Amino acid sequence: MDRSDRVQTYAELVETVQRVQAAIEARGHQCKANSALGSLFQKARILNEQWEAQTDQKDILTLMQADDAVRIAAAVEAVLDDPEATEAIRRITKSDMYLTTRQPSQGKDALWELDLLSFLTRRGVPVRMQEPPDLAVNLPGLLGDYGFACKKVYREGSVASQLRKGCHQLRAMGSPGIVAFNLDDITPGRALLVQPTRQAANDFLHSRNLAFMRRHQQHFQNAVMRGRCDGVLLATTAQADIAGMSPRFNRVTEFTLWTVHEAEAGAHLRIGALRQLIDGGR
Repeated sequence: MDRSDRVQTYAELVETVQRVQAAIEARGHQCKANSALGSLFQKARILNEQWEAQTDQKDILTLMQADDAVRIAAAVEAVLDDPEATEAIRRITKSDMYLTTRQPSQGKDALWELDLLSFLTRRGVPVRMQEPPDLAVNLPGLLGDYGFACKKVYREGSVASQLRKGCHQLRAMGSPGIVAFNLDDITPGRALLVQPTRQAANDFLHSRNLAFMRRHQQHFQNAVMRGRCDGVLLATTAQADIAGMSPRFNRVTEFTLWTVHEAEAGAHLRIGALRQLIDGGR
């Protein structure tokens, strides 16, 4: 039976959100109880109280929202002392942060930047926040800085324009890079992915990423062949009920890095170096 990579008890969820809420407020950001973020943090407290009282009030939506709360808290905590993240934190505290719904918000956009930063950091990739574009990675040797323009997709009709904006951000940085799309908000809202195994869950999300890529492949291919970006990164996160794992409730993310076979040699060299950095931290 698979064991989840990182497991937290309900009490640990509460400890995390309380610690981060105090740190956010100490730095001058508001996190009121009636705000979206404050409400989500409260869900973690409610979940733990229900568990400790062994009531029959526990419900899956509260569990999902408590997981959203700790996801946001962990992403924010990692950059609390980074001056480049001040605006991202402000947007998160002032925006709609209900991740189970499909409402666009600047806070969700900022969270995608922090989520990607966290993923790359955990893999040992030398990454930092930078404007423009959003993130920058230092590739080995003489390859230098490499940009990530982060875009969150709320509707597929906007993908072409988001790709153009991302390429403009890379050009403003003056370094090559990729456009990184988060696809969470074009998956069903308030829904659990139900799969028998971890591999089945990842395969399902991978197929979603590939289907998205194929629907927009012409735009992506044109951008790469014109030298506007080296490729695209696609990421989908889902909360899942996985029967073959302990615990069964999990948050699963699948990343897909794509480029064009006929892209210039330099693009393949940089993409290859990026892959090695990411895979080296497994």
